[in-house]
Amino acid sequence: MRIKIKIMPNDSDTIAKVVIIDEKNRVLMLKRSKYLEKYPNKWDLPGGHLHVDETLLDGLKREVKEETSLEIQDPIFIEKKDRTHFFMAKYNSQKIKLSKEHRAYIFIDKEALSEEDDYQKIAIKAVEMQNDKD
Repeated sequence: MRIKIKIMPNDSDTIAKVVIIDEKNRVLMLKRSKYLEKYPNKWDLPGGHLHVDETLLDGLKREVKEETSLEIQDPIFIEKKDRTHFFMAKYNSQKIKLSKEHRAYIFIDKEALSEEDDYQKIAIKAVEMQNDKD
């Protein structure tokens, strides 16, 4: 059985993702469902496609809420790569409830993140930025 996530007519090509960092400087990563057509079983950052005419922050908050049930506060822009905008935000200890798009989550230490994975590379950068702020 494969679950095909359709980009709906009101979805745009713009993507917003967030690196959520907990109080121990660990990063929230989501494991994509094995039934997804695109990138099954891959570790992912929360976020996704924005709706047409939706702002980056509104779309990011909506996607994170849909995927994890988390409400993120004051996300900070990190960088843009192609059509994906990356942000960082602090985890506020809310209960995580995953949608059908993901089957697991984990908080990962910076040392366990891989520079070879694009999303994990962004996560490393976010943790370093967070450490510079503290």
